[in-house]
Amino acid sequence: MGLLKLRKVLISDKIANDCLEAFEGKGVEVTYKPGLSKTELINIIPEYNGLIVRSATKVTADVIKAAINLEIIGRAGTGTDNIDHDAASDAGVVVMNTPGGNTNSAAEHTCALILAMCRNLANRHTELMNGEWNRINGVELSGKTIGIIGLGRIGIIVAHRMQAFGMKTVGYDPFVSASSAAEMGVEFLQLEEMWPICDFLTIHVPLLPSTKHMLNSSVFEKCKKGVRIVNCARGGIIDEDALLENLNSGKVACAALDVFEKEPPAADSPLLQHSNLIATPHLGASTAEAQTRVAKEIAEQFLALRDGKSTFGCLNAPLLRGALSEPVKAKLARHLGMLLFTLKQQASVLTVKGDDDSFVPHAVMAGYLNAKGVSAANLISIKKVAATNGLSFEYLKETEEDLTVECGEVKLSGRFDGETTFLTKVNSTPTCIPLSGNVTLVRSDSAVSQLSSLAGHVTGVHFAGDVTVLTHSTATLEVEKLETLGTLAL
Repeated sequence: MGLLKLRKVLISDKIANDCLEAFEGKGVEVTYKPGLSKTELINIIPEYNGLIVRSATKVTADVIKAAINLEIIGRAGTGTDNIDHDAASDAGVVVMNTPGGNTNSAAEHTCALILAMCRNLANRHTELMNGEWNRINGVELSGKTIGIIGLGRIGIIVAHRMQAFGMKTVGYDPFVSASSAAEMGVEFLQLEEMWPICDFLTIHVPLLPSTKHMLNSSVFEKCKKGVRIVNCARGGIIDEDALLENLNSGKVACAALDVFEKEPPAADSPLLQHSNLIATPHLGASTAEAQTRVAKEIAEQFLALRDGKSTFGCLNAPLLRGALSEPVKAKLARHLGMLLFTLKQQASVLTVKGDDDSFVPHAVMAGYLNAKGVSAANLISIKKVAATNGLSFEYLKETEEDLTVECGEVKLSGRFDGETTFLTKVNSTPTCIPLSGNVTLVRSDSAVSQLSSLAGHVTGVHFAGDVTVLTHSTATLEVEKLETLGTLAL
């Protein structure tokens, strides 16, 4: 639970060779097949534990449904709108990106487009190549105000670069406080305050339902006449029809787009042909340095998660982060959940007692559902999977060393020492049973004398009140005349 097997990884988009090199000698078989059609991807994805993409591959719900062994999807870059997050989370699949790999390149490209807009360099270049000598005035950056929507890594670099040109930087981000923005030299404003005062606007947010067409007709009406707009984030954040209308009216003096709602845009697009539009073909991260970084980083992040060292870049795994910091506690919680199902197979509410209420109860529920046969239950999917299966938990904070789980009349306690987990109590009976390998639970009032026939297979017999716990070397244990409650692989 949580950590990956990661034996086979598919790379379905073009990526720097540094990605493949980073996996060498790490026990991972890598297949590099860029340019797969959706049908081809669905046909081969069941073989793989990991999938690495850039922006071309669309990892849709039906792709994820076909990916029966998939554990992780990695985007070598920042934006992950080409991945169905909900479908991945429901299937218990980690979604990961490389948040810092192309930051500098995207910020520099934004700054380049801002400068190009000031002098409308694209048109002047084309005119000169056509024999025209048009010395048309541009505008300076110094003394102008730039509004930065999204004060993450890229937005802040852009702010610092533009401050060097003498610009006033104002910005908005729902996850950044006014004091934090001020520390970075940015005056924090609400969007409604920003629109009328900005000479330039630049966007650095992901494409979400809340940001789709964030810049639209009503926003353009509120903007200063002659505003210049840059989008190097994601197509769809700007309503392109509204942008064209405002370029035609002059309300927007110039726009620079590196991204479009449909990529590539139609060659005869009126927006693309507008004289006051500067367009580039999604080049924000297209530098040799950025491509090397994101290729190497996504492989390193895959391996770090597999090895239990880091969840850096994971976008849908808050519970996994906690479990990774205390992996043996997570293992104990899952083991107790599995044992609880074996002894109490009908439950809607599990009671969990311990000193940590974050990932632990969820790990107990995941173990319970795993033992029930719900293989998709893990710390990525557990909230939805548990709700679908009518299972919830009640958490009671206690300072006891042991972790205790209850359901009805069944009560189990456990603890861990080093890497080993132990069952320390079954109902009211103290015990000390290591939880590893293959375990079968039987009723102690069965014909225990039959255990002698299992010599050579059973490695341990532990009595805990009315339950006997057998540890054994084989995956299954044929036990005649014993009331077997269930066999688990721990």
